[in-house]
Amino acid sequence: MKKSFIALISVLSLTTAAHAADINYKFGQPYGNWWKAPDQPSLDLTAVNNGNAKANCTVTLTINTDFGDPVYELSQSAAIAAGDSCNMAFNFNLTPGFYNCIFSDGATTLAQYNIGYEPERIYSPADYQPDFVDFWERARVDLDSIAPEFAMERFPEQDTEKSNAYKVTMRSIGNEKLTAFLMLPKKKGKYPAIINYMGYGAGPAYCDFLPSYDGEFIYFQQNIRGQGLNLETNTHGEWMVENLEDIENYYYRNAFMDAVRGIDFVFTLPQFDGVNLFAEGGSQGGALTLAATALDKRIVAAAPFIPFLNDFPDYFKLTDWIGGNYHRAAAEKGMTEAQLLRNVSYFDIKNLAMLIDVPVLMAVGLQDPNCPPHTNFAGYNLIKSPKQFIIYPNMGHAVPRPEWDHTHVAFFKSHMKPTPKK
Repeated sequence: MKKSFIALISVLSLTTAAHAADINYKFGQPYGNWWKAPDQPSLDLTAVNNGNAKANCTVTLTINTDFGDPVYELSQSAAIAAGDSCNMAFNFNLTPGFYNCIFSDGATTLAQYNIGYEPERIYSPADYQPDFVDFWERARVDLDSIAPEFAMERFPEQDTEKSNAYKVTMRSIGNEKLTAFLMLPKKKGKYPAIINYMGYGAGPAYCDFLPSYDGEFIYFQQNIRGQGLNLETNTHGEWMVENLEDIENYYYRNAFMDAVRGIDFVFTLPQFDGVNLFAEGGSQGGALTLAATALDKRIVAAAPFIPFLNDFPDYFKLTDWIGGNYHRAAAEKGMTEAQLLRNVSYFDIKNLAMLIDVPVLMAVGLQDPNCPPHTNFAGYNLIKSPKQFIIYPNMGHAVPRPEWDHTHVAFFKSHMKPTPKK
């Protein structure tokens, strides 16, 4: 995975090709789909003969699980008159999960994409250790022992018509100095706030997504250690595996506490209404959103998208990038597979998800190879509080903007709580 981990990319592999017999293929659902029972999974296409003579074609649909296990190989053949077309529908049954579909005509791949069935019934059991809750309570005690030293500096280059920009510095666990980004409405008053958490290795987005709620919310982008505005002073190397062998000093123990420290800061702002703090972010930012919501009860509602760090045991099997990095680092540190899985279980979002008790809206890219949908739902399905999700069928490791911004801000507004009277 590239360091611009939250870049808007599409991983769809889709080809419509003309063959020797001049047959073209048009797909009814070219970007995949997902179904809930009792709907019958079905994929269809139309074969069009643009030639001057009758032509034969055979289309094969291969369906594998997202782990690569074969499920179906279905074929249909047709003889198509010149200038005519033929519809082909493939119906099949699935168990809950996500699948990869490949349409082919002989050796030619016509289309390849992911589909899903009953994602809310995907079950990946929690695997937290007996001291899991105590571990995170100790981390919070460590954070609280550090004086935050909050400070704000005007950053007028990023001002908008309705909000003023600031750089914010603070101290977090281990006395690490962090720099973050803040937008405050210019009009005097008390405002709800949105805290944004950033993707892996991403640069600061500043107010790129602010126009949909500029002047309505305080917007605070927390930049965790070594990333974003802190990249110039990064001393952490490859973040995800730093101190992997030592859970008390592992990178994400401290980064999750950075996420909480950002909440501490928002609650010091005199412009904040004191109640309505909402969290959002994508990829690593989705993981930080869920972790912060689990570990700090001051968040009112959360909107993670394509969340990272979910379901490590299956994640290691589903992606070479995440599995390769962790296993390489574990080998270098002399860790066994059992030790690796035990250590990462403390930071697995599916385990933290069980501590969440506020409304959650999650967005998923059905074609995502970096944070596969299976991993997103592994954590989501263990959340006990009210929740809802959106699957974007044609998106990879991304969500459509500004559509998602309007959607999650509307979600936040629907969960606004009354503020104390003066």
